[in-house]
Amino acid sequence: MAPIINPIQNENSLTRNNIIPKRMINKRKFENNNETSNNNRMNFISLEQIKNKQNRIIKRKRDINNLIIGQKLPINRIIETLNKEKLQLLINKLINEKPEINNLILNLSPVIEPNDALNQLNEKLEIILKNLPYKVEINSDYSFLRVKYFVNDFFQSLSEFSLNYLPPIENNLIISINFLKKFLIEIFHKLPNFNTVEFKYFYNLTIDKFNLILENSINQFLTEKKQNLLLIINENWLDEFKLINKLNNNNFIKIENLIENEINDYNNSSSIILNDNQPVNLVQKENKLQGLDSLLNFAYQTNTVDNI
Repeated sequence: MAPIINPIQNENSLTRNNIIPKRMINKRKFENNNETSNNNRMNFISLEQIKNKQNRIIKRKRDINNLIIGQKLPINRIIETLNKEKLQLLINKLINEKPEINNLILNLSPVIEPNDALNQLNEKLEIILKNLPYKVEINSDYSFLRVKYFVNDFFQSLSEFSLNYLPPIENNLIISINFLKKFLIEIFHKLPNFNTVEFKYFYNLTIDKFNLILENSINQFLTEKKQNLLLIINENWLDEFKLINKLNNNNFIKIENLIENEINDYNNSSSIILNDNQPVNLVQKENKLQGLDSLLNFAYQTNTVDNI
């Protein structure tokens, strides 16, 4: 007789033996809902990241627009701000880098007025006086050695300025003569009279050259117009040269005598200077310089000092 099979027991048995699959509807539904939630979350994160990135870009652009970046001064502001020493340094560096611009600078540079040149020479004299040693005789060799560089620079500058106010660079003889007169009255006699042979040579050479320049310039000035003698009288040139000789040990007595003789000749004559176009009735003096532009440079740049 066949055994009786309990249908419930049989169903459980089939289930245990995986003959009938379990019902996974609810679990599948849950899993589907979980995947949808994850996708939505991923989409939400992606949108949030894009939004943040866009905000960063906008902020960066805003920061760039508000950013103030430094820049160098323009050339005109640099030039007006630099002091004399720094401007000289700049120009010297420029010339050293571009030697071909020397002529351009000479052509474009403004005219150096005589008063500016005298001020520069006076500054160089002050540098010499300030650098003299204490408790040492001013005229001693030691004192000279202490300021030799500055004395060198003084004579070099004096030579260049003097030549700059001579024909054909400067054809107005009044400017040439007045420059030398002011220099001899205001500056030259203040220069220490050092005992060294080196200094004496250039000091005496300067006196000789200035006598030559003044003699030639005054003679040429007198021959240009009759009225020029009246200008010499009215502006008291004779008194000025008397003062020059007093301050400079009568080293320019020759020029004083020249002017005095011309004035005396005029006063002793009965002629009246009226015509501006005819030369004054004076003896034509020899041009001993044969052109003032041929004047030798009497500064330390010559080699003579090395041979003393």
